[in-house]
Amino acid sequence: MSNNTDLTISKANSFVQASYSMTLDEMRILSLTLGVFNPKNPSKRGFDFTVADFCKHFPDVNPEIAYTQVRNAVLKISKRWVTLVDNEHELTEVALIHKRSYFKKEGRFYIEFHDELIPYISELHENYTKYQLVNIGAFSSTHAIRLYELCSQYRDTGWRQTSIEDLKDWFQVSDKYSLYANFRKWVIEPSIAEINAKSDLLVSYEPIKRGRSIVALKFTIQTKKSAVKTELKRPKFPHKNKYGKFVKLDRQNPKMSSAEYGNYAKDCLKILEDFYQNIEDVPNEDLLFYWIFLSVNESHKSRFGRKQIFAEKLRERGYKIIDCELVEIDKKQIDFFR
Repeated sequence: MSNNTDLTISKANSFVQASYSMTLDEMRILSLTLGVFNPKNPSKRGFDFTVADFCKHFPDVNPEIAYTQVRNAVLKISKRWVTLVDNEHELTEVALIHKRSYFKKEGRFYIEFHDELIPYISELHENYTKYQLVNIGAFSSTHAIRLYELCSQYRDTGWRQTSIEDLKDWFQVSDKYSLYANFRKWVIEPSIAEINAKSDLLVSYEPIKRGRSIVALKFTIQTKKSAVKTELKRPKFPHKNKYGKFVKLDRQNPKMSSAEYGNYAKDCLKILEDFYQNIEDVPNEDLLFYWIFLSVNESHKSRFGRKQIFAEKLRERGYKIIDCELVEIDKKQIDFFR
């Protein structure tokens, strides 16, 4: 199996919106094999993967029991069918796996996709969804994975509205949560919490009513990176935000900025810290924002360290900060700060 950790999963939208039931380990195996699968070369339908591969991509797996988990999941997934169309005129179900093999004492498995599945995962030019495997690797529920896929399908649009009936059918929970309140409590809210905490998306929702009944949910979807850029967009003039008061940055002396700006800064900093795993990954402009935010409220600690660290990182990249602006350093200049 490839050592690449940036595996990409591609699915036809009809597959994303299909009805099927799987355990978490089955869903992870399907995701792992789809991540390795090359949609441009559908002739290669079989893939080896090891227990070590499984543990690497899904970090909460206990290596001591992983082999048993994987073997049981491979056995189950090979018997699964996915319902792609189900209406008064047609019922279309597709098998997932055509062949499975265990390599005893090697910790290695082989899976081969069924011919009937290939049109839904290969040669996809339109009406399909793709995302990075790493973005679902830490999820602990199948519902979170399914909802993440459904939201990823509309990430460019920024929202999607889906009926409660369809959601329950796609998640195969129609017989479990007759009350919307229970569906919201046990499926929707935990899934959104995981998506927001562990993936590249930020999702919120609002119920859509017909009379007194809630019949659909409208999901608002944005990537964390776009959320950071939106939240950190510095206005030329004071503006109102969720605090209900004017928020103003004092560029000459950030400490003298309004108290509301300090609260705004904390929110922005939290988004940045959730998005970036390492200070080396942070773009120059966002390092500038880090410096500004910690200048506004020096009592707030960043897990990446003091504002001086960000300033030094900027200097290493050939930039300095003047009045909260990013300025390229003249090669002959020695002093970093004005």
